[in-house]
Amino acid sequence: MFFENFDIGQSSSPEDEEMEELEDSSVTDNEKNTQVERKNSHVSKIISKFHSSLHGDNIILMDENSVAHRRSSFANALVFSEKPILPGEIFMIEIEKNERGWSGYMRLGLTQVNPAMYSGALPQYALPDLNTIGYNNNSQSSWIFAISKQQNSVNFESEDGACIPYSYGKENAGPQYFLGDEYCVKTPRGPIQRHMLKPENRNKNMLATDVGSRIGVVYIPKANHMAEMHYLINGEDQGPCSKNIPYKDTPLYAVVDVYGTTKQVRIVQLYNIATLQSLCRDAILYNIHNKVNIRLLPLPDKLISYLLYEI
Repeated sequence: MFFENFDIGQSSSPEDEEMEELEDSSVTDNEKNTQVERKNSHVSKIISKFHSSLHGDNIILMDENSVAHRRSSFANALVFSEKPILPGEIFMIEIEKNERGWSGYMRLGLTQVNPAMYSGALPQYALPDLNTIGYNNNSQSSWIFAISKQQNSVNFESEDGACIPYSYGKENAGPQYFLGDEYCVKTPRGPIQRHMLKPENRNKNMLATDVGSRIGVVYIPKANHMAEMHYLINGEDQGPCSKNIPYKDTPLYAVVDVYGTTKQVRIVQLYNIATLQSLCRDAILYNIHNKVNIRLLPLPDKLISYLLYEI
């Protein structure tokens, strides 16, 4: 099983910094009030965070360090996950704001750079700067790609660092499910229903770079102590975008570059404390391989609808 554990420890993060950072002029009073309301209403739900001390000069962290806002310019906006990412664990962000006038969009990936130990100056950009930094005697320490408008499914890299759509040049290319099935994704921290990976108000014309788009990264161990990195974009598995990642050399952290048109991103809390009701649903769906058979279960219609996320 690749769901082995790392000793990830705990990182300290000053909770008061975010309120001071809200003084930035590019964040309106209404947005400040919204952030405070969210903080007061669901502090216990914030599980995944950005690292509080290592980030680009133009980054403001808000809402218990779960939101990264670029205050100005288009660069100097790197942020890292607070803790290492486990094999098979999904780190997902949602685009909350875009800003016109810039070219390019956010970058996302994995890095061996430990934000708690890093003492050098951060580069302005994730690409190509982090990708070319050697670490732990490796020629490459980061695996990062640009997100593009056309992205739908990806599995290989272009010369400019962007992932090419998996369906590029292929007619009638349907969704690819490299992790789990069309209903459920299995992770080391428990199963995730695939609907959680999709935007709340998605429409058929939504682009990967639009506000509301949800983009995740995950790495899957393979043979010879190497791993493949996958993206999940608006609920669709993207396939391997990078291979031969030496994941056992040192823990891997998620890294986001809030670059260009992308102005603000939020970590999607996939691993909140679940209710007993939702845990029971997860257990049932986990053990039913053919989801068509759910409607054949000797259960009330309302419960069947709940299992199928119809209510």
